[in-house]
Amino acid sequence: MFMKHYICMYSFWDREREFLKAKRFIHKTGFGYVTGRRRIGKSAFLTKLCREEGGLYHQAVEGEPQQQLLHLAEEWKESLPLFREIKPKTWSEFFALLSKENLPKILIFDEFPYWVESDPTLPSFLQKWIDHELPKKKTFIWMSGSSQSMLHSQFLNQGSPLYGRATAHIHLEPMPFHWFCKALDYPLHDPVSFERYCLVGGVPYYWKLMPSGSVIDQAHTLYFEPTAILSEEPKHLIQDEGITGTIPKAILDLIGRGVSKPSELGARIGTAQGNLSRPLALLLDVNLISKELPFGESSRTTKRVLYTLQDPALSFYYGTYLPFRERWNKITPPEKKNLLHLHASKQWEIFCRQAYGGSRYWEEDVEIDLISLQKDGHKTLVAECKWSDLSKKEEKNLLEDLQYRFAKTKIAEKLAPIDFKIFSKKDLQEIAKTEASEKAVNGT
Repeated sequence: MFMKHYICMYSFWDREREFLKAKRFIHKTGFGYVTGRRRIGKSAFLTKLCREEGGLYHQAVEGEPQQQLLHLAEEWKESLPLFREIKPKTWSEFFALLSKENLPKILIFDEFPYWVESDPTLPSFLQKWIDHELPKKKTFIWMSGSSQSMLHSQFLNQGSPLYGRATAHIHLEPMPFHWFCKALDYPLHDPVSFERYCLVGGVPYYWKLMPSGSVIDQAHTLYFEPTAILSEEPKHLIQDEGITGTIPKAILDLIGRGVSKPSELGARIGTAQGNLSRPLALLLDVNLISKELPFGESSRTTKRVLYTLQDPALSFYYGTYLPFRERWNKITPPEKKNLLHLHASKQWEIFCRQAYGGSRYWEEDVEIDLISLQKDGHKTLVAECKWSDLSKKEEKNLLEDLQYRFAKTKIAEKLAPIDFKIFSKKDLQEIAKTEASEKAVNGT
């Protein structure tokens, strides 16, 4: 039987800044929560924190409260003797026992939303315990879960019993391209490495799924095989966030296919643009889509806005997998290569903007890929991003065209002096290092 070969890699990478933040709360009393999209590494982060600093970790399961409490008591009974003698049947009993124990400096409740789903009264019991019993302990509690929307509702909703009580929040962002290369031993300067990255993005769990072979082979295994894991992943993301109804799903599908203006989204779905406000806000809140404004503008100064899928894996799913899944096995290798190139081209623009902390700019008849104020504050970077191997003549022509188009914009005179650039495949390593330093400075 044919066996796929998967790339060997270490199981944990980076997150140094997030660990430093979490460790500041060791030996303190309070509680905080960790958020991040599905598969981003929240459980791995909390498990490592617990192991290195000494604490108790528990990952909740879906089920009835008595079943969940039994799992928790069984897992912690070796460290907390009272749970050997008494099996709590309610959350009230559990917290009463917890008050009598000598607790470690860290307690971690992972997949906390599962508990709340099975017993909506739990936040009230927890709030009472946090207010009256936790201050007597030298213990910090961390909570997390796959559903970002539910965690936000528990800690940021003014009607929640836990509102205003969290003293710490850590959000895990997707990891940058240079860590993908380190984890999988890909050369940072090689454009093929970037095209591989564009299939999975900065989600460490997806990296573990990467088979060996060409980019086409990897795309086939990850998405187009009958049992491909990533062909089902967006459904789980939507389900975890409690997103229901047809409009949010239609919005994701349309944005993935390149429909980015609110008016166009409304027209394609067949509804008034105003009816999209709530589903768009929901998708933004859980980081499934991103909202772009023209460089130099804010929501107060412009109504121009574009919605995009910044995540490479989601973008590939909606932009390439869904439109071509029925035809994938019939199209030629050159056609497949072109589809992967088009996907990487879109991601290259996003990658360059993220690396330089910039935005695109558009008016009715012109669009600029990237505008960014440089760190010295005196020059403005204006760039065209082309995922191509360019000759010197091609680069010169593109540069002249960029300068001509920029001169036509309303903001040209406001931003002088300008540093014009054409970013192509040859700039990959330089921009990857810029991305790494930008994320380090911004703490992401």
